Amino acid sequence: MAEQNAEEGDDPRAALAEEGLLAPTIENWRHDYIEAYAEWFALARDANRYAVWLFQEHQDAGNGGSANDQAPTAVRMFGRAMNAFAAAITLAERAMAMEAAGVARTIYEVRFWLTFLMTKPLEALDALEADTLHNAIAREKLLRGEHHCDAAKAAASHAREAELVKRLAGRKKAPSISEIAKSLPSHTGYLEYRIVSSFYGHLSHNSLDGLWLRGEGGGVRPILGPFETQIPMAISFALDAMLPVVGFFELMINETRFPDRRGEMQDRLHALQSLEMAQ
Repeated sequence: MAEQNAEEGDDPRAALAEEGLLAPTIENWRHDYIEAYAEWFALARDANRYAVWLFQEHQDAGNGGSANDQAPTAVRMFGRAMNAFAAAITLAERAMAMEAAGVARTIYEVRFWLTFLMTKPLEALDALEADTLHNAIAREKLLRGEHHCDAAKAAASHAREAELVKRLAGRKKAPSISEIAKSLPSHTGYLEYRIVSSFYGHLSHNSLDGLWLRGEGGGVRPILGPFETQIPMAISFALDAMLPVVGFFELMINETRFPDRRGEMQDRLHALQSLEMAQ
């Protein structure tokens, strides 16, 4: 590891003293991390390349219709998952493993919504619109709370909210992520979603437990990272979320030119996960 290249007796983390994980030395260590976990990063790169190819091939799906129809909405959802996946792998390359796993939460959410959109398109599109409107109405109420002394802003906010309420009328309340996940067929990934949310995404004791180091005397001290040994875990979550997204997108846009591509990557992931568990 790059940390081990420091002169004997030196503390390699001293290089992080001024800039933490933004220190330039992390970029040097990054190459060592990629080499140390070469199979994990190679699989992540392969998955990303195929996802980018799919997006480029089908980014105009539904062109000419409404931007909120099933096909263009699916393309944008897929793009959102791709960007989150790239962010997770970028963080993993810098051994910011807990942050990378937290980002995987977004990919799981796309996985749930994309499956919902594929199996119940009209219901899913209506739910997505309802969720958007509910959030917009909530923002207007918060805005008025922040600017309660500004009559002009309050009046404009009330007018916008009235229009939003009108558009929301007659729509069902949007389902929660858990409701969407539990309504879907077969393995949904909801357990993994809850793990990355509770242990890495949300602020909780679970998400803070990794940020300390126990000393010889039994005391503890806070640390920032990097967390090199957790890199496989972070990439595993990102791939576990992303590969099904790729599969659902293939089905939705009827892409059949490489029927075994995703399955082969899924097999490689399972093999790597088995090796990791055996260690």
